[in-house]
Amino acid sequence: MFFDTQKKSHVVLGGIFLMGIFIVFDQIIKKIVLQSKTIEHLCNHGIAFGLVLPQQIFVVMWGLLILCVVYFWWRHVTESFLIQVPYILILSGGISNAIDRFHYGCVVDYVPFLNISSFNFADTCITVGASIVFWMSFKNDKKD
Repeated sequence: MFFDTQKKSHVVLGGIFLMGIFIVFDQIIKKIVLQSKTIEHLCNHGIAFGLVLPQQIFVVMWGLLILCVVYFWWRHVTESFLIQVPYILILSGGISNAIDRFHYGCVVDYVPFLNISSFNFADTCITVGASIVFWMSFKNDKKD
């Protein structure tokens, strides 16, 4: 029992370390973009595709989503580290974008998307992580 708990804590620490790397990488890119005079960026006050929600609703939704992702990550923490990566990606992106909101009052987006919206590295982490979770859940349903 002690070994399992100790192993679980090491895996969680490894995940937090990887999360920190993704967050720092995203924040460095955003700092470079903000200091650049040639890279266009957008200050996104909304959520995906610039949809705007009242601040209280956004904070509650963000908190609940983060708690759900942490819960599902924790359920898979004893499995292969690769199975945990999508949850780490989602958390990294969500936390890094939250840092933007706190620090800049908006999320810094710098990659235009089909003249509809813009995104950033954190958004890519969230999208890739959520896509993998969706694929894994579909794949697991097929086994039954």
